[in-house]
Amino acid sequence: MNIGEELDFSSILASTIHDMKNSLGIVLNSLEDLHMEINNSMSSEKISKLQYEAKRVNNNLIQLLTLYKMENTGLKVNISDYSVSDFLEDCMLQEKPILDSRNIDVTLDCAPDIWWYFDRNLMQGVVGNAINNAIRYTKGKLRISAEKNDGYLVIRINDNGEGFPESMLDGNAKKGHGVSFTSGHTGLGLYFSHLVVNQHKNKDKKGCIELVNGGELGGGNFTVYLP
Repeated sequence: MNIGEELDFSSILASTIHDMKNSLGIVLNSLEDLHMEINNSMSSEKISKLQYEAKRVNNNLIQLLTLYKMENTGLKVNISDYSVSDFLEDCMLQEKPILDSRNIDVTLDCAPDIWWYFDRNLMQGVVGNAINNAIRYTKGKLRISAEKNDGYLVIRINDNGEGFPESMLDGNAKKGHGVSFTSGHTGLGLYFSHLVVNQHKNKDKKGCIELVNGGELGGGNFTVYLP
C-alpha cells in the first residue's frame, strides 16, 4: 500500500508543530533561567536575542496549530466577559522577560472598570503577537491602551520605532502582502490576527484590525476593534 494512503499529511504536520512547540517551550524556560543567573552584560544580551527569536518561532507554531484547528476541526471562538485591564496585564507579563532584558519602557493605559466579551486565549495570541512585533522595531518605548468607542473595544499597541512599511498601510494589510523569502516575512501573524478578530461578531458588526503610523509615540500603531 502506498504510504500516502495510510498517512494524513495535515495531521502529521499538526502533530509535528505541536511537538516542536513543546520543545521550544522547554528552550524558552531554560533561557529564562540562564538569563536570571548570568550577570555578564554581553552574554545577557545574546541570551535576550535567543529568547526573542525562540518566542517568535513558538508564537508562529501556535498560530499555525490554531489555524489548522480552525480549518479542520471547526475551532470556534469561546466568548466570555473579561476585565480588559487584567487581560492586557497578563499579555504584558507573557512578554516581561524580553521587555526587561531590552530595557523597554512599557506604559499601560486602560480604565479598570472596562469589561468586554471576547475569546481570551485567541485574543492573547493577537495582542501577544503585536507586542512581540513592536519589541522587534521599537526604539525603547511601548504603549498599550484600551478604550470603548462607538460600540467597539479599541486596543492599541503603539511603539516609537520607524513605523510600518507603506505596503502594510492604506488597506494593504487587509489584502495581505505575500511571502518574502528575502526578508523572511510570511504574513502569518497578521493573517492569524485578522482571522481571529474577524471571528468576533455582534449583530451586524465584526472585529477588524487597523495598521497606521503615528499615535502618541510616533511609530507603528496596531489597533484592534472588537464589537
